[in-house]
Amino acid sequence: MDTIHLHLAGGRGEIKAAYRRLAREVHPDAAGGGGGAAGDEDFIRLHAAYATLADPDERARYDRAMAGPAPAVLRRAPASSFRRRTWETDQCW
Repeated sequence: MDTIHLHLAGGRGEIKAAYRRLAREVHPDAAGGGGGAAGDEDFIRLHAAYATLADPDERARYDRAMAGPAPAVLRRAPASSFRRRTWETDQCW
């Protein structure tokens, strides 16, 4: 999101508008050609960021990766189907 300069809740229209605005600034052909390899890299990074944020599945994956792992308090232990056995329940009468 830093590459495109968006807020966390940026919608599709906002993402596209930001991409187009920045593409006019950093595209090697539109920027006057003086950028050289650094300009090419900037545009490649911008396009990769746009491709990630424009695709809903990739955006969700990116958001999860940026959020990090859930705190231990929020994680639930897996439900166990194992029932504790005792001497009394093991006896066959």
